[in-house]
Amino acid sequence: MKFCVWNHAPERTDEMLSILVVDDQREEREGIEFLIHELGLPLQVETAENGRAALAYLEKKPVDILFTDVRMPLMDGLQLTKQALSLQKGLKVILFSGFAEFEYAKTAISLGVSEYLLKPIHVEAFQSSLQKVIDELTHQAQLQITSQIKQSYVKKHVLFNLVNGLGMPSSMKGVALDLPDHYQGAILMEFEKNFFEDAEPDFEQFILTLLEGSSDYLNLNDCQSLLLFSRLPSRSFNSLLELGIHIRNSVQKKYKVNCYLAIHDEVIHLSELSACLIQLDQLMEYRFFSPDYFVFDAKTDFYVSDDRLPELSDHDLLNQIRRDLTDRDFFGVRANTELLYQKYAKQLQLSKLYVKYMFSSLYQDIMTSSAPIPETELSREIEKLYKADELKEIKEILFEAIARLEQQYSCSEFLHRDIAFVKQYIEEHYGEDLSLELLAARVHLSPHYLSSMFKKHTGYGLNKYIKHVRMKIAKDLLLQSHLKVSDICYQVGFQNVSYFCQNFRDFFGQTPERFRQANRR
Repeated sequence: MKFCVWNHAPERTDEMLSILVVDDQREEREGIEFLIHELGLPLQVETAENGRAALAYLEKKPVDILFTDVRMPLMDGLQLTKQALSLQKGLKVILFSGFAEFEYAKTAISLGVSEYLLKPIHVEAFQSSLQKVIDELTHQAQLQITSQIKQSYVKKHVLFNLVNGLGMPSSMKGVALDLPDHYQGAILMEFEKNFFEDAEPDFEQFILTLLEGSSDYLNLNDCQSLLLFSRLPSRSFNSLLELGIHIRNSVQKKYKVNCYLAIHDEVIHLSELSACLIQLDQLMEYRFFSPDYFVFDAKTDFYVSDDRLPELSDHDLLNQIRRDLTDRDFFGVRANTELLYQKYAKQLQLSKLYVKYMFSSLYQDIMTSSAPIPETELSREIEKLYKADELKEIKEILFEAIARLEQQYSCSEFLHRDIAFVKQYIEEHYGEDLSLELLAARVHLSPHYLSSMFKKHTGYGLNKYIKHVRMKIAKDLLLQSHLKVSDICYQVGFQNVSYFCQNFRDFFGQTPERFRQANRR
């Protein structure tokens, strides 16, 4: 085999295509390998001395291209081709032979061979044939990547709708999606405001590399993301709680920010995703009362370290609960009542009478906070508390009273008016900073109470509702104006164009530009 070429062989990389050269003549194998390198073709070369050796190699390792002689002992090139294609469906085959028999060519075509070369090999024909096959494989790989990306976009769009309680999009019904029937657990990740607008684009990939098993990642808003597990971790971590601690520590190390996680490690059917997110949101509210904790598990009632309890005086706790009652912050009422309960549960030296007296005072504050009640009824209720045999029973009586009080407030005309005002404010100021604290101050409610009541009355969390309004306005601007996508991004309250496009795609299933092209008349 004689030829003259220039030496510009590429360095090998993991992204290189692979080629298996098969010929019973050693000089032929070495000549072809030399020619591939000299032509600078991006191929990693392996060789085999006959068909059986080649088949044994293919049974162990995948290759992209099979370059084989036809006439060989033990197993000829046509037999090898037939069995190789049954092993690896996407394999490209190039046959070369010193014989131009019609039957060889006919059989090769029927088997699906890509190219058929004659010996002696001509450099131009050799290079042309291999480059053609390389281009075909590269194009197929690009199509596969594009298909996977589109599938990922569609999957995120469907999950976004399910998590937000919007149900399966009508356009997706009947479409085959890579979605499980249920998930084994979920983790809600929460950061300080606007973290995801400033985070690196590869944050999602960073998180997924920390996980074991199959999981889906979904960004919810500028400070929250959701992890859904179709399989729970089984090796390095004994539970989602251990995995959550690992995620928190890894994020803190890389991004130098605090990451809070709420964990749900029970089976979640697709129809239950929205309810699951609401539960995780409620669990996440404990971060405001437990600054020492970053990972919250639904199976644990409350989070407070033992070394903090002595610092909390009865006077301070009772006054805080009274302020929570005035502000209609029922989450705060429950949380601080729980703190008071935990404190006394650990102080066994105190007399039962004193403990009951202290809790009866709190019970009276709760019972009379909405409106005066008859003295006889109040006495009857407090008597139940004094008859309690265990401190846990007293806690249950208090929490029942808090639940009744919250129910009364949630049905009040004033609350409906406040919720309507917040919705209108969001719709009129969607391009501005809309923090929970700002909105709560507008209606003179505590942030916790506004957050929980807004969700209860509208079916949306505040962040979710803000995002919904901004996406709707963005859609209208795309269809009814000639504004650039970047201008629309800033006009609807986003500061990062890439993050805006990602949110729009998750919400509508298309990027802003594609949506405009597909829907604009």
